[in-house]
Amino acid sequence: WFASGRGLGGRRASVLSVRLTICACAERTADRQALSATSDALSPCRGSAGLWLCLGRALFSAFGGGRIHMQRREFSRAVAATAALNLAQAFGTDDRAGRPAQGKESQKSGPVERPPAMGMNLSGMEWARPGLRHSLSSWPNVHFSVPRAGDVAYLAANGYTRNRLPIQWELLQPMLPGSVASASVRALVGQPGEFHAAYAACITSVLDAHAAAGMGCIIDLHNYGRYQDFRYQADGSVIGLRAAPQPMLRPYTTDPGQVQERIFALAPGATLTPAHFADVWRRAALHWKNHPGLAGYGLMNEPHDLPQAGQVVASTSREDLLIWPAFAQAAIAAIRAVETARPIYLAGNAWSSAMSIGTHNPAWPLAGTGLIYEVHLYLDARSTGQAFDYDTELLKSRQGGSRPIDADTGRQRLKIATDWAQAHGVKLALTEVGMPIDDTRWEEMFSRAARHAQQTGCELYGWLGGNHWPIRSHRLNQLPGWHQSRTLEPTASALLKAAAGIHQATLFDEGPSLGAADSPMTITVHARGHLAAPLTLTVAAQGGGSLNPTQLTIPAGANSRASYTFTPAGNSVATLRYSASGAQVPPARKVYTLSDPVAHATSRLSEAAMAILARYAGCQWLMADGYTDFMLGRPAADGQTVRAIADSGFGSSLGNAMEMLTWVNDQGPASGGMRLAVMRSARGKPYSDHTAPNTCGFWCKKSLPLPGLQPQPRNRVPYHLEGEHFAIAVVGVPGGQHSGVIFQASSAEHAYYAELSLMNNQPAARFRDARGQTLQLISPEKLRPQQPVVLSLTCAPGAQRLRINARHVAGGSVVFAPSAFSQFLIAGGFLDYSPRNGFAGHVYAVITGQGAPTTSELAVLERHLASQAGLSV
Repeated sequence: WFASGRGLGGRRASVLSVRLTICACAERTADRQALSATSDALSPCRGSAGLWLCLGRALFSAFGGGRIHMQRREFSRAVAATAALNLAQAFGTDDRAGRPAQGKESQKSGPVERPPAMGMNLSGMEWARPGLRHSLSSWPNVHFSVPRAGDVAYLAANGYTRNRLPIQWELLQPMLPGSVASASVRALVGQPGEFHAAYAACITSVLDAHAAAGMGCIIDLHNYGRYQDFRYQADGSVIGLRAAPQPMLRPYTTDPGQVQERIFALAPGATLTPAHFADVWRRAALHWKNHPGLAGYGLMNEPHDLPQAGQVVASTSREDLLIWPAFAQAAIAAIRAVETARPIYLAGNAWSSAMSIGTHNPAWPLAGTGLIYEVHLYLDARSTGQAFDYDTELLKSRQGGSRPIDADTGRQRLKIATDWAQAHGVKLALTEVGMPIDDTRWEEMFSRAARHAQQTGCELYGWLGGNHWPIRSHRLNQLPGWHQSRTLEPTASALLKAAAGIHQATLFDEGPSLGAADSPMTITVHARGHLAAPLTLTVAAQGGGSLNPTQLTIPAGANSRASYTFTPAGNSVATLRYSASGAQVPPARKVYTLSDPVAHATSRLSEAAMAILARYAGCQWLMADGYTDFMLGRPAADGQTVRAIADSGFGSSLGNAMEMLTWVNDQGPASGGMRLAVMRSARGKPYSDHTAPNTCGFWCKKSLPLPGLQPQPRNRVPYHLEGEHFAIAVVGVPGGQHSGVIFQASSAEHAYYAELSLMNNQPAARFRDARGQTLQLISPEKLRPQQPVVLSLTCAPGAQRLRINARHVAGGSVVFAPSAFSQFLIAGGFLDYSPRNGFAGHVYAVITGQGAPTTSELAVLERHLASQAGLSV
């Protein structure tokens, strides 16, 4: 995605204009009308895991590909221990009590009582549906993503012991056994029942990563009791079947009517039978039974709305609750005929709801050994995982006549399932639970549910992890980010660690950087994670001003914090520094009260520029700050790949980190042909090199408002197209005719944007709003090879400008329609669910912000950015 345009041969696969709708929150296509307003306890949990992104207008470049033999790695707890140590040394605050109890052997005699498994859902491999089969919705890192080894190592270093890997049946087994397909169809799709070699290798790579990290991984078939298939004609053909333009993509039909959805059924005429289900699990068990990273088989995620008795089509009422047990029993027998060691995770009818475990599963418990019953729950009024505004959900539950949500709602919902499991003498796993990220009132509710799971021996897996691109902005995401050049642990992760007694935290501070003389400002130090004991820090000020207090204590607990005040002096630049015995501390913070930053720039350019940037809450991404990863990473040296650049400006906050990341999996068949940018230097100045064919750019993904679900998310881009904003980049090209995006502010799900770009080496500022109105400002001069240049874009209602090296070269006068942005990208773009080519050059630094700097302020910012490339403008 947003790969460079170089080395692609100028070719594009056919673009299919199949316009589909993105599911706004979790993977549900509509609210279930069968929810009972008088029985909240029986409300089915619908917010799990699929998050099916209906990808439309897919844009594909002609990448090369080939099979890669995946070598299995030896199971290694030493690797996990090393990863944990690296994390603690590089990013974490030691809990001053050593590593957490999780993973330690009891020193008492007798059997060791181990805590229940805890981990994350590594979502991403199940996202290709529903565009699969009738479009090219199968590009790795665009339509689905494979978890990286770094994702797994980070979780292991944080004390997690087992994860859940959602996979897609159709991608693993492209043709069901017994399918009557012609030889030409089999040549494209595969032999009946046979696993897709590349997709199976991707699963193996994830299991390898778990084995190397000393963790286990549950393979979760994430299909809801359904299978999306071609329609095979009597002669075995598929009408409109086409070969994909590249081996990594799947064949498709040009006629969407030749795609059908099969569903679990027992009646005559059923096209998805227990024999099909048993076959895929028999093959899976044979394929992975000896893998040291395999921790279990998740038979089927959230079976729901299955046919009525005697029917073969989905039903939203009176479904036959005995269909799913018959399928499950067949799969259990198939697995146990192959191996008996690993557990089998058995989800329930009605979306696997924790509240309906005893009412919608009359055949339970089933016969078989090593069974673990899995349930899901979410915290909103109907436990859907689709709603994120606390006040709206509180009102909704009151209006529904049920008990309003409160701090104990999650625990009460889970207790229904844990009581059932205890009464039946079976094991339980909460394999999906998520927490909205924008309101602290959800935290206590989430914590109580997590603590109840630990206390009752219930396994627990958070939703939503992984690294597929839409997950980065999802309201339930539990993904690590990157802030102040440190890994930013998700809020929910800290609560899970607290429930499990894992003590580990990283310190950040948050507060204003632009002050006024003698006006106190509040600055807060946060411990993101779980502190075992209170931690005391000392704060010192250099450059004028006073502190109160100079020593603060952060209390023990999860996501704890403490605040102090700083009163700056006038016309100064103060530096606040932290110290603590044996602990990592936040980076130094500067506070600016310059009365005339432009005048100050004559002697101290960098200070003046930062003061101006603070005035406009601007973001700054310097490639000099590039790291090899946003998890367990190190500063990127010359020649190393770079994946993470923190905002060193003033657009970020702890709850809204404006990080620039590359989260693609670049290994083996999971890469989709994509490569990572490499750190280089020229004249002693570092830059990210995107010139190699198919090199990715960097992406900062955020949320859009969702009326009625989350009206004003905190996790959002600070400006929109119709308002005042600016962007400045210092870039270079090695030669040739470069075209593509340099910097883009846009929306991933729409086609509007504001961007700096190149068109055959000619700089351009380009705009498009939500109504399709466009503006293109093109420089008459071209970039010269090996000579970096500063490009600037300013936009205000009725006034747009393009500048090169602080000179005005083109202007416009358009008033744009409201067009809300949800992302920033460097060296690439992403519009309407599809990647846009980057300019395939060198990036030294980028600045962007809201507001309209004066011409003299803009010149200071341009001079400051030019210095990052060793230029003088």
